[in-house]
Amino acid sequence: MKNEFKPNSNQMQHPEKWYIPVTEENRAELNQWRLSKRTEEASQYDHKFVPGATLLSAHPYDDGSYFYAKGHSITQRDRDYQEITLEQFREITNPHPEYWCIEATEENFKELYAWWRNNAPERWTYFQVGYTLVSDHPRDESKYYGGSIAQCLDDYPQFVEITLKQFREITNSNQTTMSKSIQISRDLLNAYYEAATTPQKEYLTKYFKLDGTTTVEAIRGLHDIACPTWKPKIKKNHPDCFPVDSKYFDFSEHVANKNKSIISADICKSLGLENDFIQVRNSHNPELDKRSFYLSAEHNWELVQDDNATVLIPTKKSC
Repeated sequence: MKNEFKPNSNQMQHPEKWYIPVTEENRAELNQWRLSKRTEEASQYDHKFVPGATLLSAHPYDDGSYFYAKGHSITQRDRDYQEITLEQFREITNPHPEYWCIEATEENFKELYAWWRNNAPERWTYFQVGYTLVSDHPRDESKYYGGSIAQCLDDYPQFVEITLKQFREITNSNQTTMSKSIQISRDLLNAYYEAATTPQKEYLTKYFKLDGTTTVEAIRGLHDIACPTWKPKIKKNHPDCFPVDSKYFDFSEHVANKNKSIISADICKSLGLENDFIQVRNSHNPELDKRSFYLSAEHNWELVQDDNATVLIPTKKSC
């Protein structure tokens, strides 16, 4: 029988009894919730909560630990328990945390940057891919952590990592566009379903109707959880659901670690020019910031046309 998309009302809500495998990546987040729930008597088992263990909504023997230790598999006895994804775990345990964080990626940067620019004071002028956006920085008003989300959670364990979907719900960003209803073909919906993993099928069941009706937000959410080979296919199938690529270049990666110079120091020296004679521009103007160059005031500059070429001429300032 062909594996087609079939809505299942039992999958529309989160299970009452659930489990989620503990990994290196999710351990800190899962453990934060477990520690808030487990009894004092069960603290003797804390050292066993390691990758390979299984977090539970509640232990079947009610021992207060909220997990199975590594090596203890889910068995027939636990048939009432359903496996959930990390996104489902976040929705179940804390859909809108007070202190949240989300790492800036190539795909979500424009959306995160727009919120950051509207909420951080203007004196904070630099936010880039690889940084972590935060609800509030504990030490300043920057609204970001200058490093990966793993480093952020190590330094500030009170934060909870959120998904892009949760970010949109919390900040109401892109509300009009993202909630817009659209319809895709049944054949395309079936193709997505046939290629999906179990968690992805649950997502399709929850956010896509049988006739293909869904939202821009759901399409982008599907893209976020898709495997690398399917991400470009989803973008190609639904170009209107994704921002148009900017005409500007992005020099953010070049200026990481505050290195704004374009030409290396040894080359500058050989040319007889200042080390910083041309640099990437930091600016309050988003059309200029990290996408333009500025020239050192130590030299004079002249821009001329030579046939079809635009030429920049540096000259020495008078002594």
